[in-house]
Amino acid sequence: MLEIHFFQLTDVGLVRANNEDAVGHWPFEDGLVFAVADGLGGAAAGEEASALALEVLGREMERAPGGAALPKSLKRAVQEANLAIYQKGITVPELRGMATTLTASAIVGSTLVAAHVGDCRLFLLRDGTLTQLTKDHTWVAEQVAYGILRPEEARTHPRRNLVTRCLGRELIVGVDLLRMDLRPGDVLVQCSDGVHGCVPEAEIAELVRAHPPEAACRALIRRGREEGGEDNLSVQVAAVLRCPAATARPRWRLWR
Repeated sequence: MLEIHFFQLTDVGLVRANNEDAVGHWPFEDGLVFAVADGLGGAAAGEEASALALEVLGREMERAPGGAALPKSLKRAVQEANLAIYQKGITVPELRGMATTLTASAIVGSTLVAAHVGDCRLFLLRDGTLTQLTKDHTWVAEQVAYGILRPEEARTHPRRNLVTRCLGRELIVGVDLLRMDLRPGDVLVQCSDGVHGCVPEAEIAELVRAHPPEAACRALIRRGREEGGEDNLSVQVAAVLRCPAATARPRWRLWR
């Protein structure tokens, strides 16, 4: 049995007036669901879209059946969030064009299931090595995949923030799903592009290796602000530990 120590943090940054990012976490069975969303559409529309995505996701996961249906339930919850944003965007004139990215992860038992749309990222730190588990749905990521751009060019390209897939723009959205087994010592890092866009992966790995979840979140936000804080900054860290035999449920806790 595994125990999860978890913390999350979001920050408006140093340039923008509004925080269009949203983070949330909810208990699910004897595990945890946590998600980060980065709103698009500017100011009120972006904030509304990311907040609505998490509201619907949390509600749908609360209603979801347990057991082996977790991947299906998580994907359905994301699709419901997409539909809610799409409908609101076409019925409320001032919110027209609202959209958001969303990456949601669920840990139940020793299983990780993640649903992903957009350019937030989920990383796994295992045995000291940081691996990106999600694929960016961006124009520059496509150019890198085609061999047109090099990864180092993509980081500074003027179109690096152009998202090719998000919630709210279409009635039905493609959702990437992944499922894998976790083991003690694994650490998951889920963040918006405001963090991974300015803090190199090597430094993310270094900070997460050196600190427990709360301190790691604060260190990553601080580094994002030191790099200019041009975007909103959001990060979630979940550290996987072996659960002592005498420990009662729940098997996760918010790190303090």
